Amino acid sequence: MPLKVFLNDPETVVTLLREAVGYQLPDYTEALLSSSEFTDSKPRVYTGDGTVLLRNGADKVLGVVVEQQMKWDPEKLWTWPVYLTTARCQLKCPSVVLMLCPSDQLADRYSGPIHLGNTGDVVTPLVVGPSNTPTVVDPEKARALPELAVLSARAHGDHEPRSLTALTEALDSVCSDRRAFYYDYVLGGLCEAARKNLEDLMAVGTYEWQSDFARKYVGLGREEGREEGREEEAVRSVLSLLTERGIPLTGAARQRIETCNDLDTLRTWIIRSATARHVDDLFD
Repeated sequence: MPLKVFLNDPETVVTLLREAVGYQLPDYTEALLSSSEFTDSKPRVYTGDGTVLLRNGADKVLGVVVEQQMKWDPEKLWTWPVYLTTARCQLKCPSVVLMLCPSDQLADRYSGPIHLGNTGDVVTPLVVGPSNTPTVVDPEKARALPELAVLSARAHGDHEPRSLTALTEALDSVCSDRRAFYYDYVLGGLCEAARKNLEDLMAVGTYEWQSDFARKYVGLGREEGREEGREEEAVRSVLSLLTERGIPLTGAARQRIETCNDLDTLRTWIIRSATARHVDDLFD
C-alpha cells in the first residue's frame, strides 16, 4: 500500500522528505514518476586514468583513483563518484579521487564537493594544480623522488630555476627509457627563458653527469658529433617516446620517422610524442 500511495501521488515523497527526515529540498516545479528499473541493459565501462592502493603490511588502508583533467568537463562530476564507490567496493578500503590539472584556474574550478543528494553526502576530489605541486630543489630529494622532481620542474620551472637544476639530478637517476620522455614533458611546459635555462643545464660540459644520458640523447644539448648522429638520436627519441606511451606504430609511420633527415621536424615530433594519442598526431 505505501508504494501504491507513491504511485498515485508522487508529491507524497516530497512531504516525507521534508517533514519526516528534514531533507533540504532543492527548488522544483513538479514531481513525476520515473522508471524503477535500474538494470543497465547496455553496460558502460567506467575507466579511470589510474588507481593506487596503499597498504600497511597485509592491510589495505587507502585506494587512490588518479585522474588527469586537461579541460573543463562537467560530465566528470557524475562519473567520479562512480569511480570512487567502485574502487571502494573492489578494494574493500576507504578511497579518494586525486585529480591533476595543468592550470590553477582549472584546478579551482574542479575543487569543492560534489553533492550526491542527502545532506552531508559528498564526494570531494583532491585537486592538484601547479601552485600546490610540491617544489623540489634539493638534489638528494630529486634523486630519491625523480618523478616528483619532474612534476615540480614542470609546475615551477618558469620562476624557480633551482627546480630545473634538481631535474637534471632526477633525470640522471632514472632508467634510460624514461629520461627523454620526462625531459620533453618538462620542456614542453616551460616559457622560453626557462627552456633555454634547462637546455643550457643539459649541455655536456656545463653539468658533471654521472651517467651517459646527455651523450645518448644528443638532441638534448650535445655540441660534439655529426649532424647525422643528431638525427639518428632524434629518431630514436621519437620511437622511444611512442613506445613508452603505448602508441601503436604502423609500418608506414615507422618508415616515415626513420627516414626523416630534418632535425627541426624530428624535434617537433619529439615534443608531439609526449601528448599524441595516435601516431598520426605527430604528422598533422
